[in-house]
Amino acid sequence: MRPLKAALLCGLSALSIVLTACSKADDPAAVHRALGNEHARKAEWAAAATEYGLSLQANPRDRKVWELKANAHMRLGQLSEAAESLTKPAEYTSDPNAKAECYRLVAAMYVEQREFGEAEKAFAEALKFDPRDENSLSWLGEIASARGGARSMTDPPDPVWLTKAIAYYDKAIALNPDNLFAYVHKRIAITKYLAFEEQERALADRLVRLERKDAAKAAAQTRLTEATTRIEEFQKEIDKLTTKIKEVQAAQKAKKPSES
Repeated sequence: MRPLKAALLCGLSALSIVLTACSKADDPAAVHRALGNEHARKAEWAAAATEYGLSLQANPRDRKVWELKANAHMRLGQLSEAAESLTKPAEYTSDPNAKAECYRLVAAMYVEQREFGEAEKAFAEALKFDPRDENSLSWLGEIASARGGARSMTDPPDPVWLTKAIAYYDKAIALNPDNLFAYVHKRIAITKYLAFEEQERALADRLVRLERKDAAKAAAQTRLTEATTRIEEFQKEIDKLTTKIKEVQAAQKAKKPSES
């Protein structure tokens, strides 16, 4: 009986392997995914994207294949198609965190390609699904700060973008009061804004001295006073941020020995 039982078990095992192979061969999603992977190994990205697309027609819920398809499009420089592939899985889930992650992936791709306008849109979409997304808020602050000139010594300050940057950093800090990154970069944005106000004060001071009409001189004096007040407020804020940065750095340093 034992030889017969062993033979039956071997036969069933072999049959299972055959059935599994057949099921994979009959599954168009698996077949086209395998073909896509084969083309990807050969760096045949257009063909890979096509095969991944066919795989997704059979099974559009496979997030991994959407990511593989996005990678193929990125290799081809097709960023719009890659972004569409990365966001597609959001349609097949009710989990807001999963939806947000799809848009964060798109944003990361655009940041890597230095397409900051598109990255900003994607981070904003991520926040719609996850309003407490500290990472997206910090990145939006960075993008606005860069547009405001805070990432270059030679770029002129843009108060509109700098105001947006400061607001994003404030939101990130509200979510995490120990966010050292947000404190440091908020200080950079405010320092750049301070440069703008100093320019404003210098111009207003010159107008006060040059204007001959009383009304124009009064308007210039008001402008000078307002610029001076904002400069004083910014300097106080910078001092507060510097103190806070030192406190957070000290707290993080104190935690390290116990963590190790």
